[in-house]
Amino acid sequence: MHMAPLKSLAGVRILITRSEAENQALAEKLRALGAVTVQLPTIAFAPPEDMGPIDRSIKMLSNYDWLVFTSRNGVRFFSERMAAVGEPAGRLREVKVAAIGSATAAALESLGRSPDLVPQEFLSEEIVYGLGEVEGKRILLPRADIASRRLPEQLRKQGASVEEVVAYRTVVPEDLSLDRLLLVLKQGVDVVAFTSPSTVQNLAHVANADGLGALLKGVKVACIGPVTADAAKALGVHVSIVASNHTIGDLVEAIVNEIRTV
Repeated sequence: MHMAPLKSLAGVRILITRSEAENQALAEKLRALGAVTVQLPTIAFAPPEDMGPIDRSIKMLSNYDWLVFTSRNGVRFFSERMAAVGEPAGRLREVKVAAIGSATAAALESLGRSPDLVPQEFLSEEIVYGLGEVEGKRILLPRADIASRRLPEQLRKQGASVEEVVAYRTVVPEDLSLDRLLLVLKQGVDVVAFTSPSTVQNLAHVANADGLGALLKGVKVACIGPVTADAAKALGVHVSIVASNHTIGDLVEAIVNEIRTV
């Protein structure tokens, strides 16, 4: 009789908080290991309210030395805006392009543009080092409206001229509520996975006076990296699992290492 292989996360219920569009990749990896995934998107994305800055940066693309994408969403919204204003994706060849992380690089390659630089670690120091000598260089950073100040500050310290433009806004999903969170937790959750500081902060916002740390008592909290883990801890959430690198693969591996069932 043929026996099915044992799965290292068999029966483990894992709550995923990524955006609806991004949940699938993580869910598939976890389900392949036998986990039961529960999806509660705590983050959503929207275009900028003011298109002026991003439109100007697209028009002046050839004036920059580097175009730096720090997320797949940055690539998505920037390229969608290029198309909306009638600019072909081929214009991305007018400038050197850096893509932070493998997912961002893949999004760029889907547009027919291979990145010139792919720092694997989502650390400002790694990105600045990878770009090399940036003194006097013009660098365009299309990012989220709430992106960290660390990268542009470090680039400016090295003498670069950095222009930041809002490529997309991070928003709270309209249907995210305390009632939905309580219902999910009542049905049973072993692990909750956070993939950015915003995923934790938005859930804490709806948890309100109940306190997210108290609501997640008894649930193992997994974070994609130290920045997300620090955001969770600042909100009183006990973090059990921290992926060493800012990738979905590393997050899954960290969860397995902590709670493997076989």
